[in-house]
Amino acid sequence: MCSPLVGPGTAEEQNLSPTTTNEFMNPNATKIPRESILALFPTEQVWRNVSASARESSCFHRKSVIAQVLHLSCLKNCVVPELLQRGNLLVQGAFPFSAMSQDIVENQHAWIAWAVSLDDTIANVLKQITWLDLLEEEYVSVDPLWINFWRLHQECEQSTSSHPPSVCTDTEQTTPPSTTLLELEEIYTALARHNRRRLFLQMKMMQGRGWTARLFEPVPPWIHWEEVVRNILSAGMREQFHHPGLAREQETGFVEEIEEEEEEEDEEEEEEGEFEL
Repeated sequence: MCSPLVGPGTAEEQNLSPTTTNEFMNPNATKIPRESILALFPTEQVWRNVSASARESSCFHRKSVIAQVLHLSCLKNCVVPELLQRGNLLVQGAFPFSAMSQDIVENQHAWIAWAVSLDDTIANVLKQITWLDLLEEEYVSVDPLWINFWRLHQECEQSTSSHPPSVCTDTEQTTPPSTTLLELEEIYTALARHNRRRLFLQMKMMQGRGWTARLFEPVPPWIHWEEVVRNILSAGMREQFHHPGLAREQETGFVEEIEEEEEEEDEEEEEEGEFEL
């Protein structure tokens, strides 16, 4: 599954050497200078490609999570009545449910634990979706800043290229207009504010990613008890051929009833012996 929107600081960091620092990674930065921007996004097209890819990944992530939430919610609604019924049968302890193997009982307990914990898991996963929504809104809100930056950056590049140092020695002529510099400074400051919000939202998402991982954990295997009961009954029928005295025990599953019947038979035999005397 693709990761959600992360923006600067993911694959683009591979272009930076280990000793290079970038203000995009600094939550306390008051400005994001042009050097830091161009280190991550050398051209406007690179920025557009990275931005589009991140938003597409974020959209896919959200759809996958919501689909899983709906799937598991429906699954829980379907299995809970059956789990409750099975639990009652185990508590009653009547045959053949009293002969259920330990694996069957542990499977029942695993399903109950899953159903009980699902609501808490979904609630925390939906919080992650909320953080993701806020992060996407943050990215959309700064699109105008990026567009203005690339426009002003292009103006600076064109101004520099039209007055090469070898032709003109006047440094003032190679400097972009003051209005352009002022606008860029405002953009650098605004990008720093955006960057602080971005890092905060990403931190929240990282802290809760364990809940999303839990959402996609496999559920316990579903065991069809009908087949298990048939196997137990079949095994019981085979035992009757070898131990006929077990037939009455398997009718109810209570050994006490058989013992009472045997005591009654002994009493009847004693009474018959007294009459003979």
